[in-house]
Amino acid sequence: MIISISGPDTYRSREKLKSIQQIGLQKQAKQEIFDFSDIELPDTEDTLLAKLKQSFSTSSLFLEKRFIVIKNLINLPKTLHTKIKKTLQNCKDSNDIIVLLYDTDNIPKTHPLTKFLIEIKAKVTQYDYLPESKSIAYIHQMSLEQGIDIRRESIIYLVEFQKNQHKHIQEKIGSNSKSKKSSFRIDFYKIDFIFNQLYNYYGDKQNITIEMLKVILPQENRDSVFSLADYIYKRDYGSYLTTLKSLEQMGIEGIPLYALFLSQIKNALIIKLAQEDGKQYNDYIKGHPYVLQLTAQSIRNWSSKDLKQIYLDLIKGDYSIKFEGQSPFEVLRKIGINLV
Repeated sequence: MIISISGPDTYRSREKLKSIQQIGLQKQAKQEIFDFSDIELPDTEDTLLAKLKQSFSTSSLFLEKRFIVIKNLINLPKTLHTKIKKTLQNCKDSNDIIVLLYDTDNIPKTHPLTKFLIEIKAKVTQYDYLPESKSIAYIHQMSLEQGIDIRRESIIYLVEFQKNQHKHIQEKIGSNSKSKKSSFRIDFYKIDFIFNQLYNYYGDKQNITIEMLKVILPQENRDSVFSLADYIYKRDYGSYLTTLKSLEQMGIEGIPLYALFLSQIKNALIIKLAQEDGKQYNDYIKGHPYVLQLTAQSIRNWSSKDLKQIYLDLIKGDYSIKFEGQSPFEVLRKIGINLV
């Protein structure tokens, strides 16, 4: 069986890819990935195709399901097209092997692979960008999957927020710039990131309002609650203290803010410890991949020793908040002052 997933809307296509991979894991299928856009020496496009063909022809002594993901086949040279079709022909009738072709561009109608997929009656899905009306419904479904429910007017506010950001970027480019201005597309990756922030701050609270969004999203002349850790990582302690004061004056609840900040520093420490040991931090920490990647980049100039000290100060502060009645904002302020 051959499945083809392609298209420029990589958020939706990758979500589909992940869901199929998850089904494969649940069925205990052996998984292999062949990525023709990320070939490491001494392999070449030709040798990787040979390895793929060998994988198809390898049989096991035991009956087992196999799930093979092949990424970015369409960009291979024309000289290899015949070899690609012959390789895939070997598995099209197999009940024990599922092959998923994944491309981040549409497969051109003139590409030999298009005709081949039609001939073998492969299941083909193409993910083009959704129009705004359908994107709003999709964003609502995303929120439910994250464990929150968001009002329609709040979703529209998110879309308008992205539109304004896009407009601001285009204005920066300038009308006389030779750079090609891009058309606006809703960025589902950023929406997903915002939903992760909403869940961290509000938990599984339902009916997320525009006012609740404004607490999370950076507004003009105002930072979001998620800026605090960023200012720490940048060692911009003046901005950290200024933002903390602003959040307090806005009436942000201190205890959820403190818990979120503590969680961010804990994650940063785990990531740094893994990096220093030459290990993959994804093996030790759960979270949104985009968020973890940003954190890993932000703390590259920090040592685990210094991050550990901040984390220990936060743990002590947590005790004083819970059992001594100290203000969360005051504890956070002291931590910032000690770092200056």
